[in-house]
Amino acid sequence: MRVPIEITYRNVAKRDGIEQLIHDKAEKLNDFHDGIVSCRISLEQDQESKRSVKQFHVRISLRVPPGKELVVHQKSSEQETGDTLRTVITDAFKTIGRQLKKLKQKQRAHAKIPPEILEPEMEEDSI
Repeated sequence: MRVPIEITYRNVAKRDGIEQLIHDKAEKLNDFHDGIVSCRISLEQDQESKRSVKQFHVRISLRVPPGKELVVHQKSSEQETGDTLRTVITDAFKTIGRQLKKLKQKQRAHAKIPPEILEPEMEEDSI
């Protein structure tokens, strides 16, 4: 990526293992689109509540040229077992990866159409 990854923690303890996971997953996004210019990630845990299951929220925001922004908001399931933060992060990166792949395909398809096909010009000699 061209710029450093910005990671924000809210009610989540900063751990080296989680940060390394995020950096590894973010670098793999370059396989889908090599023009990523910014990556912001927010990790959040619900504050203490009556539930015994911790709820995690992960938000990933990417910017790619020309002025496109992709955003994914993933949260842990409401099951009794609850998802770990690692699982929610992995799921969020899978989703943003699919979005990047679709965007790249659209950009390639648009770039392959020559302008002459969209608006054919008539030659003056043929009239």
